[in-house]
Amino acid sequence: MKIRLLLLLFPLFIQAQNDSIKIEKPNLSLIGLNKLNIVYKGIPNPFSVNVKETKPFKIKGEGVIQNTDGSYAIQPKFGKEAKVWVEIQTSDSTKVIEEHLFRVKELPYAALLVNQKGCINGDCIIEMPSKELAKAEITVKLIDFLLDYKITVTGFRLHLSNANGDFLDSFEVKGNKIPEDIYQAIIANDNATFIVIHKFTFASDLSLSIVKTPMVKIKRILEKK
Repeated sequence: MKIRLLLLLFPLFIQAQNDSIKIEKPNLSLIGLNKLNIVYKGIPNPFSVNVKETKPFKIKGEGVIQNTDGSYAIQPKFGKEAKVWVEIQTSDSTKVIEEHLFRVKELPYAALLVNQKGCINGDCIIEMPSKELAKAEITVKLIDFLLDYKITVTGFRLHLSNANGDFLDSFEVKGNKIPEDIYQAIIANDNATFIVIHKFTFASDLSLSIVKTPMVKIKRILEKK
């Protein structure tokens, strides 16, 4: 995931004699983080910095991280706003400090999907023909998440229940698809009205943890024989 923070230093005209000038509102920089200038709490939000004519600069701010490869990220922990300060050394040895303000958002809810069908909060039931469960793909979607991301389901639990909600059987699955042998076990059980998929594991390019594990409940539609 690449999020670019672009800083362009324009010609600076200063009449004051001080060698350090603090600019409360950035008017010498153009920032390209995202359209709403949003960062997410609890994860590193990567950004890159480029100053025109390679002027020397320093980046400061609470939660700002400089990685060993020289790249930057900001990982806010508290509050509704995050600030990044860019300290730029101009050609006439004037130091300019620019302040950039970002809105901090909580990580969004995650939805567990089966063949791209599911519920935001996991409280609803989706209906699905039995044949659609064959090699059905399990995915995760972050609701209203503004940044690019990759999340791959690496395993999940599937259990069966009857129309009254009584437990019938349970399966541990590796990977992100319902395998053929489990699909055959589902269609062979005429009492299996509901299929619940939950307790999934995943791999992601975000340093991400999902506090409330989502689930998806499927009502099986029996095809006419």
